[in-house]
Amino acid sequence: MITIDNLRSRPEFERDPPSTLFHYTDFDGVAGILATRSLWLSKISTLNDTSEIHLAVQRFEARAAQAAQRLPADEAEFVREASAHLDDARRTNICVASFGEQDDQLEHWRSYANDGRGIALGFRAESLRQAGGAQDVRLLRCVYEPATHARIIDDLLDLLLTAVREVRPREPSVRRSLIEEFRSVFLMTAPVIKDSHFAGEREWRLVSMPRSVEDPRLTAILSGNLASVRFVMPLWDDAASRGPMLDAIMIGPTLDPDNVADAVGLLARRNGFNVPEVRFSQIPYRPRR
Repeated sequence: MITIDNLRSRPEFERDPPSTLFHYTDFDGVAGILATRSLWLSKISTLNDTSEIHLAVQRFEARAAQAAQRLPADEAEFVREASAHLDDARRTNICVASFGEQDDQLEHWRSYANDGRGIALGFRAESLRQAGGAQDVRLLRCVYEPATHARIIDDLLDLLLTAVREVRPREPSVRRSLIEEFRSVFLMTAPVIKDSHFAGEREWRLVSMPRSVEDPRLTAILSGNLASVRFVMPLWDDAASRGPMLDAIMIGPTLDPDNVADAVGLLARRNGFNVPEVRFSQIPYRPRR
């Protein structure tokens, strides 16, 4: 069986996080998180920048093509077949949510928080990891170094070849099953492989295991021009397990920060969150509209 736990380079991206991780979002996103006591992870095929997944796919395809030239014919054929099926992220319900290590970063405000009118919720990272673990969701660090990308890609290829050599799949159904297993592991890993130009983001991601379409925590969003699939991850299993989740709330460089702080503080209290320190962006930036 192919699993991410058998990936040798997993410690490169699954390691202890900093104490606090910040989730930048707009007012609707904050209201949804606090009111439902949940994080809404987006299916990877609906990410704003799907080139992130394509980067990992392209690097694996290039490495697989290179390796196939020196592999036995049956192994080379299988590697090519598996490689050809990687780019269809729509067929696998793997969902992600993004976090940053910094609490007041201009590019995050612009890109993820309604051009500065939003909020960065500072989550206690260990509590976040525990909440994810209860739902088969992992907290992973994005990696930006090309040399590390190469190690991860090599290890993914080795994982596939090890499985092929153990099973020697000939029946079409067995081949399809093995390819599906590998694609799931690959697509769980792909969101952490990011272009080096984004290294300043120092991003972490919650990444779910593949979810069945029957999973009751999968939900469809059809609103205005938005159509997407989300996985709703509870921050607590139940009231008895509720513990400190937020370390800080950072108000973005909006025009009325005090009103925003009052509103988000009230909403947090009403929904059972301990209200942590509320801070205000120090960036001298004003939204364009």
